[in-house]
Amino acid sequence: MKKGFVYPAIILLVFNFVLIAQSDYDKIQSFKTKFKQLEDAIKNATSLDECNLIGNNVLSLKNEFHPDKSLLDKGLYPENFETSFLKLESALQIRKGDFTQIVQLSTEVGTLKTQVTELSEKNQGLIVQIRQLNLKVEKDAATINSLQKLVAQLKNNIQQRDLLVRDIVDSLLAEFVKAPSSLNEAEKQNIISKVDSRNLFYNIERTISDNIEFIKVTQLTSNDLSEMKEQYKEFNKVWKQIGPRLADVYLNVRDKASQIANIDNMFLLWNQRINLEIWGQINKLFREKQIALLPFNSGDQFVNSVSSFIDDEVKNFGVKSSDETERAYFAFTDSIYFPVVQPTWVPILIENNMMTEANKDTIESRIATWKEKVAPVSVFNWVYLFGGLVIAGLLIAYFLKGRKKTMSEKQLIE
Repeated sequence: MKKGFVYPAIILLVFNFVLIAQSDYDKIQSFKTKFKQLEDAIKNATSLDECNLIGNNVLSLKNEFHPDKSLLDKGLYPENFETSFLKLESALQIRKGDFTQIVQLSTEVGTLKTQVTELSEKNQGLIVQIRQLNLKVEKDAATINSLQKLVAQLKNNIQQRDLLVRDIVDSLLAEFVKAPSSLNEAEKQNIISKVDSRNLFYNIERTISDNIEFIKVTQLTSNDLSEMKEQYKEFNKVWKQIGPRLADVYLNVRDKASQIANIDNMFLLWNQRINLEIWGQINKLFREKQIALLPFNSGDQFVNSVSSFIDDEVKNFGVKSSDETERAYFAFTDSIYFPVVQPTWVPILIENNMMTEANKDTIESRIATWKEKVAPVSVFNWVYLFGGLVIAGLLIAYFLKGRKKTMSEKQLIE
């Protein structure tokens, strides 16, 4: 009988132990499941309000399982109850910080958008006024002064607007540029939302078109064009970083894909327009001195045009009068190339890969050859030698005359 009583008791104890162990295991697993759900919720939160709601759920989970703290300390090793919640609360605070920054950024970008719109409208008005003044055949001092002020104001406005657009690009796309090369659909939609809400493509197009219009309606100096070239290069560099990524994001959105391709083309047009203006200014220098060079729009064309002109001058040496020959040579070298083109324009051309050092050396080598033909060094040497002998003779004669006079005066005294 005793044995019959003992066996059921042992079985009952074992069964109770199993039930308790199963209950503890279920509690630990339940905690882990709910904890993981909150972790995922924090990662996928889409607003500050959602983060606050998750914070309440974190607190509820902590209160719910606090009676089982000792059990969880053992079951969560190497973590424990407290460190697990510290980890969760830290992640929640970081996520809240993300949305706080986004709110601040949205406010800043909204302000930038307003400023960009205002400057764009002002620029259009200034361009119209400048065109109207340029149409005047006779420009008095007051008109010229007004034109200069409008141009200066337009230049300042465009520079300000360019900087604002760059700020929008930087603030919206810094994270995008650093993102993994492959984006999931949710990440793509987030980028699309940011880009579209800030009119990014439109603002870039307006920036480029206003810069092109500025070149058309104003007379730019070499410094102006050099600055504009740098501005183009910096902006184009940023676009080359983000353009391909945006093209991937908008791959299946036809109108946006075509807009990105249009911006690529506008950057090319902007660069071409600056280059044409630079070459046009150099062409103009020669035309103003009646030097008939063939038109040129590249370093190689410039070399060919100069070489062709010099070849014609050398070929006609002796056919034209010496005065005409020398006048053409000195107008080219002393009035245009060496005092203006070489020190002012050539560095800009070389720096912007519009001309090479080899192009420069070829031109100056051809000029040296031309000089040998028109004004050879030997001729100059004889001229200088003859002039020096004449001057020396006059000095000697003057010295001897003075000495002779002194001797005569001494003889009279004696």
